[in-house]
Amino acid sequence: MERVILRPFNLKDFKEYKKQIEKRNPSRHQYDEGYIDMTGFTESHFKEKVERYEQWAAEDHIYVFAVVRKVDQALLGHVDMLILQRDDTQWAAGGYALHNQFWGEGYGTESLRGLIRIAFEELNLHRLEAQINLDNHASVKTAEKAGMQYECTRKKFIHENGKWTDHLIYSIYTDE
Repeated sequence: MERVILRPFNLKDFKEYKKQIEKRNPSRHQYDEGYIDMTGFTESHFKEKVERYEQWAAEDHIYVFAVVRKVDQALLGHVDMLILQRDDTQWAAGGYALHNQFWGEGYGTESLRGLIRIAFEELNLHRLEAQINLDNHASVKTAEKAGMQYECTRKKFIHENGKWTDHLIYSIYTDE
């Protein structure tokens, strides 16, 4: 990764975390939260979030990594990985979410490539997939640029906004 570092969140990230969320642009589409009101979000809330992330990783359940720009240490967003199954499949689902003020600069693709590397080289997974809404074209583009390939469409796969929705499945796996 040339421009970003993926690493666990730590308590020192609080000010930068809050700052970048407060700098978000208005929503651009339905999958963009846009501006998020951080009123009332305290260092104590952030500490609980970081501790929860640490616990999930210790349990080999969910891994959440801060995406940090090397040049200025700006916290661009996060990537995460949910371990779906170990045993014979070594399978996880990955996600990526950058603050919208950083969109369109290739950081999402670079971050997802980093997550793929961590999945295969550090966590010894065999397969990583992304579960993408049918009309989330930006996410599809990110997955494809990161080396993931369309695998299938899972019908009525995820319950969102009060209904079951179809999702595109993009995947990447090792031959080992």
